[in-house]
Amino acid sequence: MEAFKEHNKVSAAIMAGGANKRFHGKTKANIQISGVRIIARTVKVLHELFDDIIIVTNTPEEFKAYQSFNLVPDEIKNVGPLGGIHAAMKVARNDAIFIFASDMPCISSEIVKKHIEFYHKRKCDAAIPRIKDFKEPLHSIYNKRVFGKLDEFIRGSNKYSIENFLKTLNVRYHNLEDTDEYKKAFININTPQDLSCMELYVSAHH
Repeated sequence: MEAFKEHNKVSAAIMAGGANKRFHGKTKANIQISGVRIIARTVKVLHELFDDIIIVTNTPEEFKAYQSFNLVPDEIKNVGPLGGIHAAMKVARNDAIFIFASDMPCISSEIVKKHIEFYHKRKCDAAIPRIKDFKEPLHSIYNKRVFGKLDEFIRGSNKYSIENFLKTLNVRYHNLEDTDEYKKAFININTPQDLSCMELYVSAHH
């Protein structure tokens, strides 16, 4: 893993902002599944693969345990995930950045490594994983050269859709097999019902 980390040349950023209205304002990254916070699960995987880890959060006091990482707030507020990507790009030490949603409890180091290898073999602005028609832009790699375009897109728009922004980029889609392993890696916790299902899943597989 150390050898991989040395040659990775991609930064990692966890998007730990968001209004989280369906969780009554509770930060999803700090939700516990079987006693372990989602952020702790994510960091455990990323720490082995990346030498530059950024946590984008407007509430840094909630992440005091991670002060060894780069905690940064959104520079442009209330524009959704694009604001988080924008903030991360400003401070990333590498030329590309792997963006992770903070509510994915089953991130797989093997899938992350495969995606980085896919990106390095292609000249593109963004590498997005895809299973059939499902795309996950918040488990994707973006080259920092798109920062100017992103800044312009956010400041010149009132619709902050990642899908619309991607239409302006040279994107390569990493087509993955429709298997439980891949689908599980992209599960995110959007509602308390999702959390209950994940608790049951984790209990059944331990």
